[in-house]
Amino acid sequence: MLLILPLCAASCARSGRADQKPEERASPSERPAARSEAGEVVSKREITLNPAAASEQSRPEAVRQSEQEVLLTLESTGILPEDFEIGPLADLVGADRSTQEMISVTTRFLNALEEGEVSAETLEKNVREELTQSIGYYLQQGLIPATYRIGAITTESAGNGKSPSPFLGDTAWMDVRLFGSPGVCDGQLYLERSGGRWYVSDLQINFEIMSQEYFREQEKYYPSSYGWGIQ
Repeated sequence: MLLILPLCAASCARSGRADQKPEERASPSERPAARSEAGEVVSKREITLNPAAASEQSRPEAVRQSEQEVLLTLESTGILPEDFEIGPLADLVGADRSTQEMISVTTRFLNALEEGEVSAETLEKNVREELTQSIGYYLQQGLIPATYRIGAITTESAGNGKSPSPFLGDTAWMDVRLFGSPGVCDGQLYLERSGGRWYVSDLQINFEIMSQEYFREQEKYYPSSYGWGIQ
């Protein structure tokens, strides 16, 4: 009799566990979290990070360049504006050192004309007195330019052949355009290298045209991808 009672109790316990519904069984995710000695809940859930995403986010912005930014770093030739009369204008920013020296003496000479003066220091010594007197005559007549434009610079060697590099040329020339009131005149400005420096050696232009009213051309200009012109 005593042996039968323990066997019946064990059988009832097994049938009770078998009859328990699946949703009533405790899942591992529903198990209570462990607590620390201070009573804080400590989660045992594992967190997996995506190494590729973390690596991409850590890359600096300078490294993640778009295709357009990469194209901007490629070498290219700039397109300069053109004047309707004197053609392409001089590159006042991206020129080499020798060309910058020629532009410097040219702008100092022309800036002095805007002030009604002749900059003697910019003139070649052999023609300094002659040019000062001839140009000064027109300035005294009130034929003073208000502004100017400088065309592309051409250098020439001693043999009168065009030089491929400004460093090899002994003389240079450029078209210039002087804007007065009310007229505009076009001409050529010549430079000569002497003692390692560039000087103005001649200015061939008709100052008297600045006393005649200037009329803009009525033709419409349609810009293209190769350049753009200004009147």
